[in-house]
Amino acid sequence: MIKSIYILAILLMASQTGYADDKIRFVGTSKQTVAVGERFRVVYEINQDAENFNSPNFGDMQLLSGPSTSTNSSVQYTNGKMTQSYSKTYTFILRASKEGQNTISPASAMVNNRRVQSNSLKIKVVKNTKNQKANSSNGSNTNNETLQDDDVYLKASITNSKPYLGEQVLVTYRIYTRVPVSNLIVKKLSSFQGFWSKSLLDNQKQFKQTTEIINGQEYVVAVINQFAIFPQKTGSLIIEPTEMECEVQLRVQNNRKRGYDPFEDFFNDPFFNRNVKNIRTVIKSNLISIEVKPLPQKNKPPDFNGAVGDFRLSSKIDRTELKANDALSITYTISGKGNLELFNMPNIKFPVDFETFDPKVSSNIKTSSSGVSGKKKFEYLVIPRVGGNYKINPFTLSYFDPKAKKYRTIKSESYEIQVEKGEITSGGISYSSSAQEDIQFIGQDIRHIKSLPFKLYNTGSHLFLSLSFFIIMIIIILLMVIIVAIIKRMEKRKSNTSLLKNRKANKIAKTRLRSAEKFKIEGDDKAYYDEIAQALWGYIGDKFTLKQSELSIDSVAETLNEKGADNVVTENFINILNNIEFARFAPGDSSNKMESIYNESVNAIMLAEKALK
Repeated sequence: MIKSIYILAILLMASQTGYADDKIRFVGTSKQTVAVGERFRVVYEINQDAENFNSPNFGDMQLLSGPSTSTNSSVQYTNGKMTQSYSKTYTFILRASKEGQNTISPASAMVNNRRVQSNSLKIKVVKNTKNQKANSSNGSNTNNETLQDDDVYLKASITNSKPYLGEQVLVTYRIYTRVPVSNLIVKKLSSFQGFWSKSLLDNQKQFKQTTEIINGQEYVVAVINQFAIFPQKTGSLIIEPTEMECEVQLRVQNNRKRGYDPFEDFFNDPFFNRNVKNIRTVIKSNLISIEVKPLPQKNKPPDFNGAVGDFRLSSKIDRTELKANDALSITYTISGKGNLELFNMPNIKFPVDFETFDPKVSSNIKTSSSGVSGKKKFEYLVIPRVGGNYKINPFTLSYFDPKAKKYRTIKSESYEIQVEKGEITSGGISYSSSAQEDIQFIGQDIRHIKSLPFKLYNTGSHLFLSLSFFIIMIIIILLMVIIVAIIKRMEKRKSNTSLLKNRKANKIAKTRLRSAEKFKIEGDDKAYYDEIAQALWGYIGDKFTLKQSELSIDSVAETLNEKGADNVVTENFINILNNIEFARFAPGDSSNKMESIYNESVNAIMLAEKALK
């Protein structure tokens, strides 16, 4: 019986496998006609779970990135029946290099232990009539080192082009790129003339990346900077462009004529960066024009002092019953969203019998991607000098609400204060507040320097010029000499910081590589590549006492050559740096290359360490 069940199960599995094989659909798609220099996608879709995908031979097409993989599955129930669909796609980004008819060979993959192939693709490349921009390190075109206008650019956007005077406006600078970029350097910031500005990304350590489809092309988008600006005058105001310099990584075409080699596609994979060229280029954001409207004069409150936004007002008092000459504290808090930091202290009218002091002002201003918000506190210390019943009238705040386009007035609470007649003792009364310095009231006219009884000493019993005096002076001089010697020794040790960094460079790099392994286990690809890059760049910086601003691909190569490192060591180090930069920013980077990058990084540091000893 058991044997029959096993046979039946095997037959069922075989029948299901055969059914799945009959249903396999592996299709490659792309545009049929493209222009020279145009970027386009080639997508391979298979409706089964595939493994060991082999890329096709793209012929004269230039491979820019890929394959980036994605999967999609769904389950539906219709009239009690379940239907399931599954698809897996492999996406390549190519560039047409020259005119003519190009054929892309079929791709292949393993499905159920069987290798299947897609269809081949025929693409016609025609002449490009559009102008292209070429940027290179020396400012001239080289064979395939061309950079199109829309490959990487900087764009500035605002939340409101026609704000009111004092209204908060957000300015965001985003970089859009279809190619790997690195080493972003701000060459010129916008000046924001006529505005009060506040940066919203002061503490940002790394750029948050997203993807966006624009005109059918996939871009990696990152917010480079963001400001909250408040116009201080009306009329037409201009925000000048921001300029940035960056390093762009382009694949260059290999023009050698040869037949198809199955190993060529493997070694021409973007991961190995064999045909990669780094190009420095300058990108500039667009100019922004803002028309600032004046605040309306209709229904303008007489106590309006320029507050624009959305605000709330609260107050609190520590006590309402006290004696004369005792102190009380009253705090007014203004919170909300708007130009809080431009607020002046409120003009509170206290009773004439109250002695008041300037308030303690504290701010808790928060910045985020939605703008500037927070609260501002004004803490007053007041002292009633005469007994009686008093009233502190409400404090009113008038502000303009730009969303509602009208003025609003908010009020704090009023307070009834009961003050009892105080008693002044001969010793005086003193009190203090955390918000003010100590305040003291003295209840008598004369304070004697010293009251009896006191001790008298014999004439001539002084410390000056006595034996004890000289002993103390010698001890002080010796202590000063010892302190000076210690300080000089510490300064000498500090001067050897470069030597200490040089000796510990290898150890620090290994520590960072171990940290990278933890990120790999956690599945944090971005943090993993950042830590690997920090290990390599930090090793070079510590080894040769280079500042962070002096580190670049060219400076690393030049420094290694000056120190007598072999060309193989130098080339190996440069290649792994390029690999990491490509993996950190390029869309669709495959996670299965993380182990190879780690091993190459360890090997590069070991070779450099041996060569530089």
